[in-house]
Amino acid sequence: MTTRTFLVTGLLIMGLSAAAQAQNFHTAFHSMQQVNALLDSLETPHLRVVIQQPDKNDMRFRIAFSNPNSRHATIIIRKKDDIYFHENVAEQEYASMYDFNQLEDGDYQVVVVGGKEKVSTNITIHTETQVNRQAVLH
Repeated sequence: MTTRTFLVTGLLIMGLSAAAQAQNFHTAFHSMQQVNALLDSLETPHLRVVIQQPDKNDMRFRIAFSNPNSRHATIIIRKKDDIYFHENVAEQEYASMYDFNQLEDGDYQVVVVGGKEKVSTNITIHTETQVNRQAVLH
């Protein structure tokens, strides 16, 4: 009976040791503060940005965003380091049309920053020309 007791005790100790090691490898949170911070971030409303081109034949874009925390937001239109437009807005809901007709070809970035959040969208402008050459014999 003592051999059986030692065997069961040994298996129990090995099982508890393995469980403790497995638990050490799978701890995702080290404190309740981390759990609460994660839950708070999931419930916090975020900055939502929508950029649309209503008419594909027109170079006008509608930039709209919802800023539920009423933070000041900044809209920036830039090409590399050159800033073509900069505006600060303090509204919860914002929408406006922006005309890109006067901008030269290239890669532009529309950036909306609200608090710690930043949303950027790339817009490429590329001009194509067609040559329609005809010959008429009289």
